[in-house]
Amino acid sequence: LEPLLARARPQQVIITDVRRNWAQQWITPVVRSGVMETLPNYEFEPSRRVRRGELANTVSRLLSLIDVFKPELTKKWQATRVTINDVPSTHLSYPAVSIAVASGVMPLTNGNFELLRPVTGAEAMEIIGRLEALARP
Repeated sequence: LEPLLARARPQQVIITDVRRNWAQQWITPVVRSGVMETLPNYEFEPSRRVRRGELANTVSRLLSLIDVFKPELTKKWQATRVTINDVPSTHLSYPAVSIAVASGVMPLTNGNFELLRPVTGAEAMEIIGRLEALARP
């Protein structure tokens, strides 16, 4: 997703816990792009499990970068009202979850999103693949 991240306006960030991490070369640009954030103590916690609700926020931010060159897709996703059994429209995470689902990037399971379920590696790779496909010119 490097070409997509390059479209974001880079931010100055402090990340205190990735210096010797194998994934530093990917974490730093993602945080600088604003797609993901550090915790208030400037840690990223690269070993922590990612939950679907957190990933939906990241996906939503990536989709907003796609909007810059494919606004017709974003209008279509925003116009789609998604019914999610376990995330009511009044929930704080609903906007991110709704666009992640409407775009086809993150699927529901039997009508549920499962905000707190950890994301598997295979699931993350599928989601990245869908984002890459949407980001292609």
